[in-house]
Amino acid sequence: MKDIPVIHVTGESLAEAYEKALVSLYNNGLKIKTQYDKPGDPPSMDCTMNITVLNPKQDPLIHKAFPGGIEDLREYVMEVQGAKDHWTKNMNDPDDTRWEYTYHGRLA
Repeated sequence: MKDIPVIHVTGESLAEAYEKALVSLYNNGLKIKTQYDKPGDPPSMDCTMNITVLNPKQDPLIHKAFPGGIEDLREYVMEVQGAKDHWTKNMNDPDDTRWEYTYHGRLA
């Protein structure tokens, strides 16, 4: 397997850094198949991404092209804060079909 690239981007605002991160991932990321891909899906993109936001409170705080809209953003924020941690599966129970991780668990 090819090494996973480490990418660093810097942006003035969160929106600018987010856009630069997506472009850099597309141009420099590793194309891989994951356990989440369905048959016929294109490969996923992977990297270790370091993002520096120079002025994090500068507007806009999110990119206008954020997928899903404001309701999905609220749900995502709640998940990052730990609201869905109870949805993670017991790894010792092979019959447990809940999520293997949450975003909060990955970031904590």
